[in-house]
Amino acid sequence: MTSEHEPDETLLVSIKKRVPWLIALLFMGLIVSAVVGVFENVVDALPIIVSFQSLILGMAGNVGTQSLAVTVRTLGDKNETNFKKQMITILKEVRVALLNGLVLGIISFVIVSVYLFIFSRENTIFILNAGFCVGLAMCFAMTISGFTGSAIPICLYRFGVDPAVASGPLITTINDLVAVISYYGLAWVLLLSI
Repeated sequence: MTSEHEPDETLLVSIKKRVPWLIALLFMGLIVSAVVGVFENVVDALPIIVSFQSLILGMAGNVGTQSLAVTVRTLGDKNETNFKKQMITILKEVRVALLNGLVLGIISFVIVSVYLFIFSRENTIFILNAGFCVGLAMCFAMTISGFTGSAIPICLYRFGVDPAVASGPLITTINDLVAVISYYGLAWVLLLSI
């Protein structure tokens, strides 16, 4: 953490620094919940897809956390604080996230398809589309998470806000929103017509 955090600061000072971010994130979390509500008809028609929501949100969060850690560490190096090097960091993290998303998306497609073949009574077309939906949403959410995990701390750093204090929860909430929209949107397009 930067000099914004003092190890010997009082409990009240620590709370004052953190609670505004938490209040903002509470409202962002409510937006995520409202978006899930928008897709209520998808969940009603396809209750099995809820089983895989936490998988996609969790992996998006993991990628965002990894990108955040790499970026904050990079920002600690004074040789890496110019704009060009920060943009290179963002592009690298997006590429890493995209490639990891492709690998994990393919693995998810296979595992989800096999799981549904064994445990569901759905037809083969539905099962393959459901696996594809999970895999594609995983890849998309992970790629966006790589972007947010690197871009948000850099933006906060440029505005003089300690990225170590605010980035993690902000990234998690944004990634949840992106993952929910992409997953349920894909389910609506790919699965409701079957």
